[in-house]
Amino acid sequence: MNNWLPRIPQRFWAVPAFLLWGGLSFILLNKSPYGIDEGAARALLLVWSVTDDVVSPIVTLGLPDFRAFFFAPVGYLWVGNIVAAKIFTLFVMSGAVWATYRWREHSGNAESALLASGLLLICPLLIDQIDTISVVPYLLFVFALGAWADQKYRESPQAFGGMYFSQILLCLVSVTLHPAGLAYPLALLWGWHKNPSDAKHKNYFFGGIIFVVLLALLLTLGWNNIEWFSNPMRSLSGLLSGSSSARNIGVFGWISGAGILGILLLVIWKQAGNLWADIFGRTLLIAIIAGTLTGDQTWSIIALTVCLYWGLPLLLPASTNTSGGFWGQRGIAMSLFFILSTTFMLADKANYQTVLDGYLSPRDNLIKTLAEDRGSFLGSEPGQGPSVSKQPVRVASQWPGLTMLACRCDALPLPPPAKDSDDLLAMLRGVNYLIFDPRDPKNISLARNLATMDAGKVETVALQQGGVIVAIKSSVPGQKP
Repeated sequence: MNNWLPRIPQRFWAVPAFLLWGGLSFILLNKSPYGIDEGAARALLLVWSVTDDVVSPIVTLGLPDFRAFFFAPVGYLWVGNIVAAKIFTLFVMSGAVWATYRWREHSGNAESALLASGLLLICPLLIDQIDTISVVPYLLFVFALGAWADQKYRESPQAFGGMYFSQILLCLVSVTLHPAGLAYPLALLWGWHKNPSDAKHKNYFFGGIIFVVLLALLLTLGWNNIEWFSNPMRSLSGLLSGSSSARNIGVFGWISGAGILGILLLVIWKQAGNLWADIFGRTLLIAIIAGTLTGDQTWSIIALTVCLYWGLPLLLPASTNTSGGFWGQRGIAMSLFFILSTTFMLADKANYQTVLDGYLSPRDNLIKTLAEDRGSFLGSEPGQGPSVSKQPVRVASQWPGLTMLACRCDALPLPPPAKDSDDLLAMLRGVNYLIFDPRDPKNISLARNLATMDAGKVETVALQQGGVIVAIKSSVPGQKP
């Protein structure tokens, strides 16, 4: 009885460690319906509509990415519960880190993989991405799962078997999530081109992968919710401090972002051969190249994964100078681990305080204003009774998924560009409110047409840093055009 602890396999100790991390991370999450990624909001709403058999305008927004595929169990068991989706995302992220650690352990990098996994889990930006239910946990999970599936298939190849269709499905899911998701099918194609186990199997994979990639792009019509050509320095600097909605990242942001970018390039230069020879490393390397088109936080997390899992082995060589003692062998790596972990935890603590203070981004504050005050908007005119606020509300929003999730009202995308204000007003028939950011270049035509519209047809009811809420007077119940 006194010796039962040493007999427990070491891999089982990961379970309580992940549970502890999950519990602490859950405390850091925002429990309100605000701050969710737009794509995640659409996927959740679609799953809830299907499982609860509710007619919803979410289907008019097009097919969401395949996060809806992952959300199906949570949506079926806990309809309308956003916190359940965040907890599920914690489990997905822990699975991705566990699979990545095991993969690197099999490559002979167990020590560095353990340190890298710990640092990745406490990265403030990663916890922010879990809080917003972004694509990062699901994309890393698909990459790691795809690497294992490729290895299992090559160990016992079977044409059109379960492992074949698993990899084809993972290619489909990966592409719908993010432009960086193209990395997995491309890495798989390269592997079968250079190292085919069988000529027929090679043709099967080439045909299947090309078909599902084109199908994924056709189903989702590209990546509608992606912000292209973002400032990569902002996302890289967020690795140390968490996500920031500030438009100007400041001097420290530029310095820290440039420093991380330099480390990333150094690691890729030193480990290029090892990265490309490994299916998982090749996938991450291609994802970094493809992700530069966006430069967003998903791209920065992938960059951090490469820096940690392939950078730390450079500081922890297999052959060490035994005469130098522990610090002579591991001093640099341990010092870096201490500095990074302390920086990450201080940022996590600061982010936790912002959650307690109820801080929301400018965009979410604008949506919250509409969600909480739309009744007073509708009932603000003289002579209108309280029953007016109970009328169905239809909103045209720049963020229709988030608006529908927070306001529990019908939300539609913004109208296409119109040649004049009269055409715009005709397209807005039946719409009560517009909510959008007039500073966004995509909304310049809309803002100009609204500004030139005749008095009495529209009214600005809220103007904030995150955008504007405009009431369409001719569409408000109880009002005459």
